[in-house]
Amino acid sequence: MRTTVLALAIFAVAAASVYPTERRVADKEYLLKQKYILQLFVRVHQPNMYTELKTIGDNYDIEANLNKYQDARVVKDFIAYYKKGLLPRGEIFSVLYQPHMEQAIKIFDLFYSAKDWDTLLKTACWARDRVNEGQFVYALTVALLHRQDTQDVVLPPFYEITPHLFVDSETIQKAYEARMEAVGVTETKTVVIPTQVNTMWHTLNPEQQLSYFTEDVGLNTYHTYFHLMYPFWFTAKNYGLNLDRYGELFYYTQQQLLARYNLERLSVGLPEVDILLFDKPLTTGYSSVLRYQNGLEVPARPDNVVFQDESYIKIQQIEDIERRLREAIDLGYVTAKDGSRVSIYEFKGIDILGSLIESFGQSVNYQYYGNLYHMLKTLVSRVVDPVHKHSVAPGTLENFMTVVRDPVYFQVCKRIDVIFQKYKKLLGRYTQDELAFPGVKIESVDFDKLVTYFDNFDIDLMNAINVNNVEEAQRLKIVARQHRLTYKPFTYKVVVNSDKESNVMVRVFLGPKYDITGQEMDLDTRRRYMVELDRFPYKIISGKNEIVRNSHDSTVIAKDQTTYRKLMTKVESGLQGKTVHVDEFVNQCGFPERLLLPKGNKNGLPLTIFVMVTPYDGPVTQLPTAYVSCGVGYNTKYPDVKPMGYPFDRPIRDYDFVTPNMFWKDVLIFHKKTGDNVINY
Repeated sequence: MRTTVLALAIFAVAAASVYPTERRVADKEYLLKQKYILQLFVRVHQPNMYTELKTIGDNYDIEANLNKYQDARVVKDFIAYYKKGLLPRGEIFSVLYQPHMEQAIKIFDLFYSAKDWDTLLKTACWARDRVNEGQFVYALTVALLHRQDTQDVVLPPFYEITPHLFVDSETIQKAYEARMEAVGVTETKTVVIPTQVNTMWHTLNPEQQLSYFTEDVGLNTYHTYFHLMYPFWFTAKNYGLNLDRYGELFYYTQQQLLARYNLERLSVGLPEVDILLFDKPLTTGYSSVLRYQNGLEVPARPDNVVFQDESYIKIQQIEDIERRLREAIDLGYVTAKDGSRVSIYEFKGIDILGSLIESFGQSVNYQYYGNLYHMLKTLVSRVVDPVHKHSVAPGTLENFMTVVRDPVYFQVCKRIDVIFQKYKKLLGRYTQDELAFPGVKIESVDFDKLVTYFDNFDIDLMNAINVNNVEEAQRLKIVARQHRLTYKPFTYKVVVNSDKESNVMVRVFLGPKYDITGQEMDLDTRRRYMVELDRFPYKIISGKNEIVRNSHDSTVIAKDQTTYRKLMTKVESGLQGKTVHVDEFVNQCGFPERLLLPKGNKNGLPLTIFVMVTPYDGPVTQLPTAYVSCGVGYNTKYPDVKPMGYPFDRPIRDYDFVTPNMFWKDVLIFHKKTGDNVINY
């Protein structure tokens, strides 16, 4: 992610005192670029209300400026699509629907091919009011994340760009009503709409107990960013960008999300998530209570629906692809498009397998192996109207912004993880030599008390409602106030003895000790639930080392995104002459910091911390923020040669796994209902 807006710009401002960096002052050129990008994403369902940008778009002729694009064919292809007829504005866009995706790629190609920022801005201003708003947001976002000249520009949070895909329809309706009541009001007005979880629903639907996790706006934003940074259709070769270990990163992010979800289930007393099966009714119903911007409801799925073939995706087709993947794992190779054999029992094997399952852009043979991940999501999403008889709107699993909300998504993840685990099992166990670090021993590990609680979080609904002009939008502020899980920041200390000076990688995991029945789990079972809390380089000296680390510094997480209003305030302050630094704008893809710890419970959920110190060949410098959960983007090498998830990515035998450079620590995670006095808890 480090050639993107979310990555390369500044590695870790929070750690600047440890790894000092020279701060870059935001000049006028940067500030204007940031301002225009923010304005382009305001109320995308309405015509552009910013006169300057609208004028730019109205006066720009793409066909007359072919020489301003890297490839004239890209422009001609887009114009052909445009004249034939793209998805109209106001219609619902789904990137998993082939025609919609093809059109979105053409729009992306147009943005990406612009030779300079000026051309990109004019093209985006033109497209803003002329292409479908969903396709516009998708294509422009992907372009901004991958162009060299927009590396350090920040996007507003997705839950502010399209709040109707993150906030329930009842709250959106109240926002509409608040807007109508404010008509004619000339003073500044703020309306706060509380949103609460329906606790009665928990009794009837135990899965809803986990809505605080699955419907968390930060979690859904993280999932969205990841898939925009690594689009499944993206071919690195075609766009001149190199992806290091992309397929493996897909495997690991899905595996970690599944493990994290199961820890939450353990917190509320629910068993491990079931696997998705086609030969039995889908017992897990779900209603997202979301409504698309055009008024159509996101379809609900009743309990016990029976799977049927979809118009374009057949159940047998999915099962054939799964069989081919299992056979490839057994044989040790996959068959490329040209018929050659590509080994998957080398270091890059998991990378090849991950790309086969998730992507057709990076797949060595898409025609034969398909893209299982998206096929499964599409089939489940359309189960209520598989042959499009009733023209039902796209379901939650057809949109990256909503997919994590649906409990059945984790059943999809488990079905895929079974294939990955089969591959990992055939790799065999790590040997003592592969686990040990001679001369290095962890003496002790100490953690502060681990506490979680809920606090209030406001989501700006400004883009959910229509307004007449910019001035009216500035006067009226409507926010949805949600309860979101968070935790009390903690510090931990690892004491290491070494017989030599060495650069090391410190790996910290959290996992279960007991199953839902209270029985202690063996290590091979526990490894699938181990969640990585942190991974960082450190230079140890000969003798005793005390490594102190704060939870805020984790390389897994990202903080809550800066709101649109705060971003724009910073921009305007800079344009008025106040010194503003670029790192004040930087956000990054990453697992939300609020969810670093599972919820736990009132009496303390018993879990286990695992710390391991391993050799590290790289320099001990600040690694990219959230690289563990988002990778390092394009044209950058991943800063760790070990497999992702090491040492829990392969089978374990209890009696030969423990080495002196490992340490297990039993912990309890306590949960308080509110943040009142949590610091003294």
